[in-house]
Amino acid sequence: MEGPAMLTIEDAYREATEGWPADAFEEILGSDGEFNDDGVDEYARGRIEDASPYGLVGSLQAAASGAIEPSGLASTLDLLRAADRLASWAAAQRARLIARVHSFSNPDHHSWSGPASSLAFTETVAETAALLKQSEGSAARVVSESLALTGALTNTLAALEKGEICPGRASVIVEQSRTLPDEAVSGFEAEILTVAGQLNRPRLTARCRRLREKLHPETVTARRVRAAADRCVVFEPDRDGMAWLSAYLPAEQALAVHTSVDALARSLQSGDDPRTLPQLRADVLADMLLGGGGPGCADPSAGGPCRCGSSGGGGACQGVRSSVAKIVVTVPVFSLMGLTDEPAELEGYGPIPADAARRLAADATSWLRLLTHPYTGAVLGLDRTRYRPSEDLRTWVQLREKTCSFYGCSRAASRCDLDHLLAWADDGSTSATNLYPVCRRHHMLKHQTDWTPSPDPDGGLRWLSPGGRTYSTPPEPPPGDADSSATTRILRELETAMCSERGPDADDPPPF
Repeated sequence: MEGPAMLTIEDAYREATEGWPADAFEEILGSDGEFNDDGVDEYARGRIEDASPYGLVGSLQAAASGAIEPSGLASTLDLLRAADRLASWAAAQRARLIARVHSFSNPDHHSWSGPASSLAFTETVAETAALLKQSEGSAARVVSESLALTGALTNTLAALEKGEICPGRASVIVEQSRTLPDEAVSGFEAEILTVAGQLNRPRLTARCRRLREKLHPETVTARRVRAAADRCVVFEPDRDGMAWLSAYLPAEQALAVHTSVDALARSLQSGDDPRTLPQLRADVLADMLLGGGGPGCADPSAGGPCRCGSSGGGGACQGVRSSVAKIVVTVPVFSLMGLTDEPAELEGYGPIPADAARRLAADATSWLRLLTHPYTGAVLGLDRTRYRPSEDLRTWVQLREKTCSFYGCSRAASRCDLDHLLAWADDGSTSATNLYPVCRRHHMLKHQTDWTPSPDPDGGLRWLSPGGRTYSTPPEPPPGDADSSATTRILRELETAMCSERGPDADDPPPF
């Protein structure tokens, strides 16, 4: 039996730009073709709730083009509700399409690192993330949610499609149903959908948790053992040289850590300390983990000596425990000398202030000199200061690429495999031009699926997906600005001074 005819994307856009027929407006507005703000029109509200996606798009298109003009708050809210219902409908279609994308994954791609990390799932995540320009973490959540909605939670998908619930509330239902056994999911879904349309997201989450506890046949102890396997610490870069560090821990451990940090922070509050309680908590936590001179000793926002009396924050504290972690920071030499304040580059994060880089440099136990162009900052070469050439080559490739070479992946190159672009078995060379960092997940994806890399003329790699789409990451601009950087200014001033000292015979041929 043939299904309904499908409009192409081009047809849909053409219809949208050419305007919508009167019956589409009447589906929302009624036969008079205009909004009525004389009191609350429940009939008009009902038309909004009952309208098809076609009618919803018609009303929004008419409002956007100026064909209709809402005359007051009530009619404007009706349009907002129309947009919200349409967004829910679109989210439901996206879930169905993502599930269909997953159906094209190779059925022979069974699990390679556990049931939650099947290669078929990874294929779907990679294809979806590249197309939608999402991180793979975000795409994995979307794919997992889509498979749940089109699998065990089809009634939730139907409610989403009708606009009875929004995508956020659908996500809550999916998330709270994950650990329920199969036989309990249908009862959970049926009961929660009776109230989901009337609750906002926080209240729905609380109701779902209570219902989940009521219906779950396992004890909390058994579920806790399973959940504890997912404990982790997550680093998330933020703006202005800052970042978030969060931990997923057993509840009593997380509360104990927070209580200890809070107690120490409150004990340090005093009239001569300008730090707020949240700032003190952050400083106490950093000192506890890094072994500072004392709880809350250093104030990173002050930039002066530590409160223990030592000169300089962080590692200069008395009694500091040295960090054994490898931190890679690329610092312009003039910035390191204090002649400029050009930012440094922290691997795995991005630019950090020059003074923060100098503090890290003060505690550095080893150095690797990287030769860069004095004007553009482009990498030119690397000293062969290490005994094993393979280590030099590895370091050079890691510094050149900075991250995994797969499209959109931001894992630091130092935590990636080095992969031959042209396989060694096919006469590929072990050279800088044929080696690229690729994380373990995408290394597996390259060798066991149809994702295919090739050199990009602009630098880096171009990846061809199993769906026939090509993705490449635009190259990063040079770290230096030839017209405005402080390093360039110093070099030009030095060049001018040297030319002045050479005098009138400066153009004489060698020998000098």
